[in-house]
Amino acid sequence: MLATTKGYYDGSQIVLNSPIQFQRGQEVIVTYTIIADSTQNKKNQDALVDSLVGAIPKSGKTLEEYRSERLRKYASAD
Repeated sequence: MLATTKGYYDGSQIVLNSPIQFQRGQEVIVTYTIIADSTQNKKNQDALVDSLVGAIPKSGKTLEEYRSERLRKYASAD
């Protein structure tokens, strides 16, 4: 028999929301999906962006000028 059900982890065991009755000793295969909490993900993105603010000083240079400067500086790092 093949069946699909949805459930959740309550901190100590997996709880299935299913009318399926399992028999003692019956083999089952469990797969799971981790669904990211979009609120937490947004907080992490905001923290990352906040940490980058001010990382590149405003000197009137374009990003291409910064890139060229870095390439010249590290070109001889071999």
